[in-house]
Amino acid sequence: MFVVDSILLSAKRAPATTRQLANALLVVGLLIYAAAGITDVERQARTPIVVMLSLDGFRYDYLEQYPQQTKNLRRMANSGLQVAGLIPGFPSSTFPSHYSIVTGLHPGKHGIIGNSFFDRSRDAIYRLGNRDAVEDGSWYGGEPLWVAAEKAGLRSASFFWVGSEADIQDIRPSYYKIYDGGVPNGVRVNQVLDWLALPWGERPNLVTLYFSLVDTAGHRYGPESKEAAQAIASADKQVGRLLDGLAKIQHPVYLLISSDHGMHEVDASQTIFLEEHIALDQWRGEHRIVPGGAYAFFYSADDSLVARTREALAAVSGLAVIDPQNFDALLNFPQRGSRIPNLVAVADAPKYIGFKRGQDRKPPRGAHGYLPQNTPTMKGIFYASGPRIPAQTRLAAIENVHIYPLVLDLLNIENQSAIDGDPSVLVPYLRD
Repeated sequence: MFVVDSILLSAKRAPATTRQLANALLVVGLLIYAAAGITDVERQARTPIVVMLSLDGFRYDYLEQYPQQTKNLRRMANSGLQVAGLIPGFPSSTFPSHYSIVTGLHPGKHGIIGNSFFDRSRDAIYRLGNRDAVEDGSWYGGEPLWVAAEKAGLRSASFFWVGSEADIQDIRPSYYKIYDGGVPNGVRVNQVLDWLALPWGERPNLVTLYFSLVDTAGHRYGPESKEAAQAIASADKQVGRLLDGLAKIQHPVYLLISSDHGMHEVDASQTIFLEEHIALDQWRGEHRIVPGGAYAFFYSADDSLVARTREALAAVSGLAVIDPQNFDALLNFPQRGSRIPNLVAVADAPKYIGFKRGQDRKPPRGAHGYLPQNTPTMKGIFYASGPRIPAQTRLAAIENVHIYPLVLDLLNIENQSAIDGDPSVLVPYLRD
């Protein structure tokens, strides 16, 4: 067993310049494990635990903006790695961003290109509130981390994360919860700690956990509000409980805290009402507009209608109109696909996109979904701590797809799929 462990340790600690050799050694080691009759339970007991916590809507600068409300997050960030900002893909929205983190793919590749979008091949709209779609694994591309873990003989658990309720590749986490925003965050933390107190064979090596309250406060009251500060303090309290609970586990544990996006104050007086610029009655039936607040997707097979809409919206101040020929460069979308719009319009913050003046609901006080390359406030957070992560490690802003290969490395899992995430961004900062 000493030889097997040495091979695995060598693979795990190899520098970035010899990562191919390291991966080969890892494969050899796992084959030797199999030949030696190492069971899944034994492998689980030899593998670290990774806990991933998402703080929805937690902007990159909240630690500095709210120092009195973030003492536990500061403690956690100072104990390990902190990036200057976590850059989401487009749109900078909850579903696409969360799913990018756990697949290492941009939304245009994993297919969840918004909280809502149309799929021509299905003649159906995916919406975050549609339980049938949310729990249907055929909507989701890529290989989520929990699927990779289960395939590798590890157990996984999820107290909420986009995709975790679906049968992706006919696999779900060993333990998962159907989303219910009314469950208190303290209850969520308690369940995670209970899962991690289970004996090996039942205990998960990978756990995802999700808090939504900071995002909710940012939308309702704005990112500079006292309510946002209170929500941040509440989340920080539960982070402290989680930190204290994880510290008692007699096993290597890594805690990764991220957010899907940031938040920008909205100026409702600058709402762009589409009815004032295009003929909305022409966008009915087979011609669809799927709104996203900061952006809108336009689907139509009528090239003339698309061209007229493009021309009209291009004249609107503060609105970027993006053609398929520019999708790859600006959005990381392919030019074509069953879910890819024929046209995308994105407002400049603090503007917002509505349909009809006097009929739409008032825009939220805070919003996201904007082009991240043009809107710094869309950046989220990423902190990581654990045995192999040196304290006070500080990095420039990174894209969220790079978290995926880091987690695979921590779990001793070789990546089996094509991803946008690059191991050289984060893995080299792990301690030998």
